[in-house]
Amino acid sequence: MHIIKLILTTVIISAISLSVAHGQDNQNEFTSVFKKKEGRTEHGGYGAISFGYGSIDGKPALQTSIRGAWVIDHHIALGFAGYGFINNLEKTNDINEYYLGGGYGGFYFEPIILPNSPIHVSFPILIGGGGISTIPSNYMDFDPGFDFLYQYDVFFVFEPGVELEINMVKFFRIGLGASYRFTNGVLLTYPISNNAVPKNVLDGFNFYMNLKFGKF
Repeated sequence: MHIIKLILTTVIISAISLSVAHGQDNQNEFTSVFKKKEGRTEHGGYGAISFGYGSIDGKPALQTSIRGAWVIDHHIALGFAGYGFINNLEKTNDINEYYLGGGYGGFYFEPIILPNSPIHVSFPILIGGGGISTIPSNYMDFDPGFDFLYQYDVFFVFEPGVELEINMVKFFRIGLGASYRFTNGVLLTYPISNNAVPKNVLDGFNFYMNLKFGKF
């Protein structure tokens, strides 16, 4: 129920913001989201890479992502994004220590507010799925033929966020953002110790820097 309320709130806020932004173009003439008043829609696109930080199971976690999106009339981006993550980055040779690593991806929707302003905001939303696995912290020291113990599970993900964008040059933007990752939970235990991994271990905030290149 909490996730449903959040989705509805995000959609409503995005719709209102887009309506206000487009209404400023000409308050006396009817316009729509995808069509300019002269009857021509402008198109663009971008590719992006980001580097982020968060916490997974109480340990620092590194996250990277790539995005590809189609930009419609400067105000809406539609595309796909993929993320990779890993926690417990401290080097250790304890066979009882495990990383949690994996990835996820899916459809990407991003309303962009006042995109022509040098500094503006966007509200990226990701809906998709992914997988997570336990990885021994000393796996690099194992013999190539060693079949180390691990577990994995799959999950659904919904990740809304807010991003402050800076137009550096015409084809390049830098974004500073925060998002919150919601999942339907995972079922895992750490091998050897058999301690349960918390069901909502992936739920939490992420903070990141985004580099975008393209035609906006």
